[in-house]
Amino acid sequence: MTANNDAVEAFIRARDNRPRWRGVPPELRPRTLEEGYRLQKAVYARLEALGVKRAGYKVAAAAQAGQRFFGLHEPAYAGIFENTRMESLNDILAARLIEPALECEVAVVLGSDIDGANGQIEPERVAAGIAACHIACEIIDDRYGDPLAAGVPSLLVDDFFNAGFIIGPENPRWRTLDLAHLDGSIRIDDLVARGNSADILDAVTSVRWLAGKLAEVGTRLRAGEVILTGSLVTPMKLGAEPRAASLAIEGFEPLDLKRA
Repeated sequence: MTANNDAVEAFIRARDNRPRWRGVPPELRPRTLEEGYRLQKAVYARLEALGVKRAGYKVAAAAQAGQRFFGLHEPAYAGIFENTRMESLNDILAARLIEPALECEVAVVLGSDIDGANGQIEPERVAAGIAACHIACEIIDDRYGDPLAAGVPSLLVDDFFNAGFIIGPENPRWRTLDLAHLDGSIRIDDLVARGNSADILDAVTSVRWLAGKLAEVGTRLRAGEVILTGSLVTPMKLGAEPRAASLAIEGFEPLDLKRA
């Protein structure tokens, strides 16, 4: 399979059906991760031509448990888009998602381009390219029912569960933190889930990995892009009628999501 127009348009139509996933004909689906990333790039180019602005990228399956579930040996990446940028719990509920869950992440905003084409991206150079660091919430949605039946290469093209994101307060002191050992938590009403960045790539390493993977399809990270670097906490289901949610990362101001 190549990233032909029929495949691109099929995945564009699938996006138009969100929050439901009505699938793509098998003959138009990518068969390998490499095909998935190439088709993803073609779909994103088509979306840009249609006026759908990509805000940046997300790093998915950042924890080894998630990688094992999807049969991966490393994380995955997909795009995040301005038309799914949210501000509140009300925005999430208004989207009427199928099975939404929240992820607690460190988000970075790039101040300069980062090109991973040479395969040797020094961590210091990556850190210097980060203009701002925030706590963030990614909203994911299991719109697939059985994601493995949809196929991981197709998930890459369909933004890997992404349904939205909320960028929280900036942390001007992030460079003083041990990013590899930060506690994180998600509270939804009276339920709490916890995690630690030791179980995933830290934020700088995540950006470094992403730059290298993008270089494989001839793409570089651009100044101004937002990167969700991976969830410190296992995704927590939102439920039908949540009253409030709060996300916390050690050393960051909490991100509180309340219903108006």
